[in-house]
Amino acid sequence: MPNLATMNYFTTARPPFSPPVEFVERKGLGHPDTICDAVAEELCRYLARGYMERLGTVQAFNVDKAILAAGAVDIGFGGGVPVTKTRLIVVGKADLTQWTPERDELIKVVSTKLQELLPDANLEEAFDVDVWLSPSSVDLSAVVSGRGEDDVPLANDTSFAAVSLPRSALEDLVFAIESELNSGAFRSKVPVGRDIKVMGARSDGFEVTVAAPVMATQVDGPADYKEAVLAVADRAKEIAAHLVGHADISVNKADNDDTPYLSLTGSSAEQGDDGQVGRGNRFGGLITPYRAMSLEAACGKNPAAHVGKTYHAAAWDISERVVAETGATESTVRLLSQIGSPVTQPLAAHIEYAGDADDNLIIDIAQEALSDWNGIRDRLIDGEYILY
Repeated sequence: MPNLATMNYFTTARPPFSPPVEFVERKGLGHPDTICDAVAEELCRYLARGYMERLGTVQAFNVDKAILAAGAVDIGFGGGVPVTKTRLIVVGKADLTQWTPERDELIKVVSTKLQELLPDANLEEAFDVDVWLSPSSVDLSAVVSGRGEDDVPLANDTSFAAVSLPRSALEDLVFAIESELNSGAFRSKVPVGRDIKVMGARSDGFEVTVAAPVMATQVDGPADYKEAVLAVADRAKEIAAHLVGHADISVNKADNDDTPYLSLTGSSAEQGDDGQVGRGNRFGGLITPYRAMSLEAACGKNPAAHVGKTYHAAAWDISERVVAETGATESTVRLLSQIGSPVTQPLAAHIEYAGDADDNLIIDIAQEALSDWNGIRDRLIDGEYILY
């Protein structure tokens, strides 16, 4: 039975997370969905910093809508040329009554982040980038600018967040493989692009499928291509050996002699793969169908008042502290907001845990974490959480 430790706060002891079968996915930094998440969040951080510097508080805004319309290339070993540009558009609403950022500056923010994500791409040749920012609705501006006790913002939505920590062995493996293959150190030795997708499965053992584009300008023929694919597989096997002992690794399984996975920009966006905010990795950087998950798109949402974002950050903080400061070995935190209520006062908070922990201590941790709304806001603005 759940333990009602205090009004609206619930704790439940549960067995350790150990499903007989588990799937985990991570879309890499160059995946079209991840690109949309990353540029929306970069624009969000720019706007939040701008409001803080000028007005001392974050005003109403959300830029959590972005679409990437894929382009096309003519490509082969040794190189290629863009045929149709990829189009990236970020849209949103903002309180423009006291500060109206220049559109060209917003486009520059997005373009700079895009170049960081795809360092091999010639953006002028391969992409069209645009930003559409229009005034927020009066109703939502009033909610965000409203303040509860102790000058706490009011939630601008009724939604929930869910976070589970620590990661499982498979989650660690999938995250580690993508992070390593996408690192500058690995890419300086092996000519792969950044659209690296990793899918992991666990039952009797571990199996990992990797999709990794090979940069066309850096391979002269099939032998060079196969060497790069083999290097990806070998490095993934080394990571698996270190983390879980062994995993079966497959790389670029769709290949045949006529269709190697080549890229000019490092992203499948150049070859018909569209992207959108919220369709990729969840808060924490993974897609985990065996865990409790919210479908909220955290990227681009207001870091002060949008509970679809701030409650994920709070749930992350709570989960980390429950595991670090109590006898719990695992923690799953679900937070439910109600529009118009102070962000520090959830409609309900439910903390499940494995291990031996004091329920009242867990509740204290949850309340302390939620009370730190300005710390959560600042850490979100500074990019200290893994959002995608």
